Amino acid sequence: MGLGAATAGAVLAPNIFSQRRKHSCVVIGAGLSGLAAAYKLKSAGWSVTILEARSRIGGRVFSHSFKEEPTLISELGAEWVGESHERIKALCSDFEIPLQRHQFEDRLMQNGRVSQPGEWGFSPQAKAAFEKLIKDYDKLTTLQRTALDKLDWWTFLENKGFTQPDLIIRDLMDSTDFGESIRHVSAFSALAEYAESSPHNEMDYKMTGGNSRLVDEFAKRVGADNIRLATRVLEVKQRAGKVTVTTDKGVFDGDACICTAPVASLRKIKFDPPLPTSQAAAIEKLTYARIVKNSVLFDERFWKAENFSLVSDTASHYYFHSTQNQPGKSGILCSYAIGEKADLLASQDNERRMNVITRDLVDLEPRAPQLARSIASYAWQRDEFTHGAYALYRPGQWFGIRPILARPHGKVLFAGEHIADWQGFMEGAIETGETAADALIK
Repeated sequence: MGLGAATAGAVLAPNIFSQRRKHSCVVIGAGLSGLAAAYKLKSAGWSVTILEARSRIGGRVFSHSFKEEPTLISELGAEWVGESHERIKALCSDFEIPLQRHQFEDRLMQNGRVSQPGEWGFSPQAKAAFEKLIKDYDKLTTLQRTALDKLDWWTFLENKGFTQPDLIIRDLMDSTDFGESIRHVSAFSALAEYAESSPHNEMDYKMTGGNSRLVDEFAKRVGADNIRLATRVLEVKQRAGKVTVTTDKGVFDGDACICTAPVASLRKIKFDPPLPTSQAAAIEKLTYARIVKNSVLFDERFWKAENFSLVSDTASHYYFHSTQNQPGKSGILCSYAIGEKADLLASQDNERRMNVITRDLVDLEPRAPQLARSIASYAWQRDEFTHGAYALYRPGQWFGIRPILARPHGKVLFAGEHIADWQGFMEGAIETGETAADALIK
């Protein structure tokens, strides 16, 4: 009997020790998704290592200040926190990052004529049709949603009674949300965004001091010694319940891996065993939005209104006041251009680009070119790691490839804004990172 007890103890001991062993995870990507996942895992007692190909943390969160006016901050990457973004609001509260109201009232400039808020809009039939679409959204069946996904947003709205002038304005407005003309955007993904968003389309708040503050707070809690910068992942191998990640700076092992890499970087990683054919094909099909953000520092805030924004039919496309409620005489307007306009502006040097952007404003303010002092631009379609600002779901892709992209591959889990319900927002990046971490902790 004593021998039996001793033998039972010998058998049970490894299981007891394995339960107490600290689990480990390799996280690919130090953007918000990867940082959120790592933070949650570390808080649960896991050992984490984040591998980041860039020489900085933050990914597509990229706050900027001009040397001429260092106290003024604009964002060259992710911009807004929405009223409905409960998770990011909670984190900002936990990390003591104040949120400041940052909403806009759009002006419209077409053919050189500037219309103030309330002076422009859509036809009565278009307004009525849109209101009905929003009201009936929750009643859509799965079959209806799937059918809607197969249409583009332009064609769908045209079928609902939007006139040509309505569609032109809608394209100018909505294309800034998707990074491409609405002729190339899934009608369901567009409708879902507007039906589920706050009245200001989740353009409600910014983090005081810049969105990079959230990145820094995450990194502080994860620990700088657990983040490897300028480290490119080459291969992810799974054997005997372990994950081995090979990089250009060495090999890292873990019990699991959370991959938050955008698809442009994901395509360059070798998986062993290989990804399922359907998942590999989905990765090849997804493209990202062509967006260039141009922060222009002006000596004077000639636009006057703190909530200034301007939808235009010019190459500069959409302007908004980046330094809303930031004190000072000088101010920053951001020109946010998409698609071919983004490619056009990205092809110019800083001087020519600033000339284009400021000349596009002369119908609003003739002195705009003379008041411009400096420019900082980032063309996300030329970013070597993302090839775009955020995922662009074309007709048929929201239900066609998005669920496939989110599937785990053995002990490799995927996260990132491209598979989020809040796709294209910081909220979505954080939620998917935390969801992946939760799946491991459970």
